[in-house]
Order: sequence, then C-alpha cells, then structure tokens
Amino acid sequence: MTRLLGDFSYYAVCVPVFMGRFLFEVRSEYVSQPLEVAFPGGKIEDDETPFEAALRELREETGLNIVSKICDVEPVVTPFNTVIFPFIVEVDIKNMVISKSEVSEVFLAPVEFFETPYKVANVDVRLEPPDDFPYDLIPFQKDYPWKTGKYEVIFYKWDSYIIWGITARIARRAAQILRKD
Repeated sequence: MTRLLGDFSYYAVCVPVFMGRFLFEVRSEYVSQPLEVAFPGGKIEDDETPFEAALRELREETGLNIVSKICDVEPVVTPFNTVIFPFIVEVDIKNMVISKSEVSEVFLAPVEFFETPYKVANVDVRLEPPDDFPYDLIPFQKDYPWKTGKYEVIFYKWDSYIIWGITARIARRAAQILRKD
C-alpha cells in the first residue's frame, strides 16, 4: 500500500452493490460516529492490503462475501489526516447477518439516485497555529499569508436517511463510475 508523507490513518470501505442498489448501514450507537449512514469499512491493519481490509470489514459488519469486485475508486484524502480506499463490489444479500454491535440497520438505495446531491455545502479549511508557534522563524511572522481551502460536504436524503460527508462523496463517485460502465 502506498503511504502518504505525514501522519495519516488508513481506512478501507466496500461500496456494496446489489441489483443496481447501494447497500448502506446505519452505524450502531456503540461505535464511533454512531447512528450515521456509512458503507461497511474500517481501519486497515498492518498485515493487510486495503482491499483485504475492506472485505474483512464487510464480513464482520454484514456477514457478506462479495460476488465480484467491480473496481477500485480513487482514494479519498481528508483534511483530518485520513486516507480512505473505497472498492465497489457486487454482493448477494440473501445470507446477510448484521453485527448489532457495529450496525443498527441496513438499507438499499438505487445507484442512480446518487447522481444529483440534495445539497452541497462548503466548509472553510484553514491553519490555526498554536500560541507557541515559532513565528520568528518564518517570513512575515504573525502576518504570514497561510493558505486556505474549501472542503465540499455533500448531502443526500433517501427516505428517512441522511447520507452525507465522506459516505456521500464516495456514493456520488461510485454512481459516476457505474454509470460509465
């Protein structure tokens, strides 16, 4: 696995597709980001590839194995020092057994629904050096012209579910990829 320069955490997710629909899970109240909509996924262990981690997480959370791997999706690099490797996979949900400690429920939504977001918002991203930053070592000191950025946050509403953030970003990209195929 290619690692980026810096202190990053690495994750992998499966984007499960069943009969033209994405399989989403609502995270249980016992895990980080409780009750949020997500794809099955988690941290990549030291001894696994991103794809192996994505498959392991899919099995742990849903009991599913893949029918086939459709394709890799470009990695997502966040402003929060995380890198996420998504993989679009075909699944058959007839033998699904969700892990209640990690997943409170699952639902399906049509792939084509994710071509047009319900809403898109931008969040400002800026550096805020701490008080003890060594300003005396850089040009312009406290007046240094730090770069800023924008972070796009995408939202979808499907039935009573809000799919947003990184999950929405991955769903939109996966829908684009699948539409081309």
